[in-house]
Amino acid sequence: MKEKILNVSILCLCLLCLCSCSNDGRRVRKFIGRMNAKEVNAASKYIYPADHASLYFFNEEVFSRTPNLLLKLKKKENIMVDGEKGVVVKFECKNVSQFFVNYMQNLNMLDINNCIVDTILVKETGEGKKITFNWAKIKGENLYLASIKAEQDKTSSFIYSNKSEKSDILGELKGGKKIVIDGYSEDAEWVQCFTIDHTCRILQGYMKKNSAKSYDSLFFSLGIFEGLSLLIAFIILVVIAFPLIYIGSLFDLVFGRGGIIGIVIGVALILGLIGVAYLLLENILYELFLIKLPLIKF
Repeated sequence: MKEKILNVSILCLCLLCLCSCSNDGRRVRKFIGRMNAKEVNAASKYIYPADHASLYFFNEEVFSRTPNLLLKLKKKENIMVDGEKGVVVKFECKNVSQFFVNYMQNLNMLDINNCIVDTILVKETGEGKKITFNWAKIKGENLYLASIKAEQDKTSSFIYSNKSEKSDILGELKGGKKIVIDGYSEDAEWVQCFTIDHTCRILQGYMKKNSAKSYDSLFFSLGIFEGLSLLIAFIILVVIAFPLIYIGSLFDLVFGRGGIIGIVIGVALILGLIGVAYLLLENILYELFLIKLPLIKF
């Protein structure tokens, strides 16, 4: 029995090594698959870090307003752009809202059939190859995530077209709302931020510095299982699988000798092992074969 388990583990490890070399098209498919499942945090791990602010803005301001949107990859072509690898892609957009259509048309990325046409670059990073994301045209020296202060005498803040409260108001932000700002500012009172106007266009505006708090450069927080590499996830899964194989012995050992406390601890231990194994398996199957299991959150 142990020999069979060892052979299966070796076979799976070899398969893992062969399949883990993800090509550029698969990276795009993985990203879109997570986005369709509304798992934006997990989707962010495929994106070039400098574009995380754009992904956050797109998710909060556009994607969330089109809850039934489904993106299907219809066409891809590998290219080279100024010495960098890239992929020309075409996504079919299903269940779109008019807001989404207007927004993507303003970016000149939507054709007459409501398909997104884009050129995605592949960049080398310390964590491997990542793809670019340019569905939100926001640029800045140091983009951060800020939270609007909620005060008793002031429940909202305004975004102005210029560094003056007499200028046009571009938008209103409620207390607690998170917004992307450019942390680099030579002005002591104002900071640049980004919003969408009534015509679905991205605007650069300004807000009072004292209206925001909790400046942070981290836009997405990966869970412990989402951040694991394939190899590490597989090793942990194998380690967890062994006690589950001998689950009968565990029942006898814990339930038979531990009394009521032993039963409680035993049930918690077994359920915990099953839950961890499931999350690891979900990550491995998706990374290798794009098989999407329902993601359980504990």
